[in-house]
Amino acid sequence: MYRALTLALILSLLGCSDQTDTLRIGANRWLGYGPLYLADDLHWMTPSGYRLVEYPHTTGVLRGYRNGLLDAALLTLDEALILQSSGQPVQILLVADVSAGADVLFANAHIQQLAQLRGQRIGVENSALGAFFLSRILDLAKLPASEISVIDMPVNEHLHALRTGQIDAAINFASASASFAPLGVHPLLDSRALPNEIIDVLVINPQRVSAQQAKRLRELWFTSQEQWFEQRQDIDPRLGRRLGLNGDELAQTLAGLQIGDRALNQQLRNDGTLLRSLNQLNDYLFSRRLQSKPADTQVMLPTCAGATC
Repeated sequence: MYRALTLALILSLLGCSDQTDTLRIGANRWLGYGPLYLADDLHWMTPSGYRLVEYPHTTGVLRGYRNGLLDAALLTLDEALILQSSGQPVQILLVADVSAGADVLFANAHIQQLAQLRGQRIGVENSALGAFFLSRILDLAKLPASEISVIDMPVNEHLHALRTGQIDAAINFASASASFAPLGVHPLLDSRALPNEIIDVLVINPQRVSAQQAKRLRELWFTSQEQWFEQRQDIDPRLGRRLGLNGDELAQTLAGLQIGDRALNQQLRNDGTLLRSLNQLNDYLFSRRLQSKPADTQVMLPTCAGATC
């Protein structure tokens, strides 16, 4: 079945190709980006004119985009806003996923309420998302940043840091629950408390990606996503191996995500949710000095209608 679908997909995507240059798409290993990882694993990317460039963390993706090494990238909405506000050409092509429990603040057993974070050491991978999520946690806790200690470290170091007492809490993914639980570390708050605030998007540099290339990339995403959800039993293990997740971790992460299929993308565009989230987040990031000036959201999210959204 994969072979037949691959041929049909390649013919449909290449039939109207207007450029021969391969477009480079940057991403870190995150289940919400699964459709492109699956497309790459099924060898659909290269024949379609795209190359997935993997990075160990989002910081590398942002650096690659800024340095002109990438034509497109998978980022959180706040990261996209910060890039655009710094003068980078950024246009949102589609919503990859919406976090609804997949991003989590974990804490040691003695911390049972957000207010008890006062004076504690919190491990955070200080990407744009880490800084934003922590800032919103402090809002909810009604704590100033001066009353906590932020320990900047990659998420893959949090388990060791919690085990050795270097930190008291950490911002990580829901998939870390099984590893943290034997230490008495529990989820204190997750992204369900921040509806439509943590959104992953596929962005393009409109100066380097043509309208036709962008259209074909959208179709590649949706076709791959549909293949995944139609063949979960076969594809979940395949994606798990590619992304370094076991079955339980994949299921737990996916339970906290809304993957950006055609219907979700059309809904978020057409009912104004995406634009509202973009503008609210833009105002928040600027007011908290997480970006030096407001981004131009109108440029980032050009108007569209119907099936093109």
